Amino acid sequence: MDIKAEIEKIISKLTKDSNLKDKFMKDPAGTVKDIVGDIDKDSLEKIVDTVKLTIGKDGGIGDKLKGAIGGLFGGKKDD
Repeated sequence: MDIKAEIEKIISKLTKDSNLKDKFMKDPAGTVKDIVGDIDKDSLEKIVDTVKLTIGKDGGIGDKLKGAIGGLFGGKKDD
């Protein structure tokens, strides 16, 4: 599974669908499973954590995506 691609797909869906974003904020793991399908626990946790970091507390998605995904894969994380 390409975790980076899945994260990008999820974030894209969340930015286009406010109901889905609300669902993610209430049940992140369940929402990711609905979007991705069958997924191992480790990958699920990485995806949920990265999407949460990217969205932030206010639910906004900005320039955080590059840093969050880079940090997940060992790249330089821009603060």
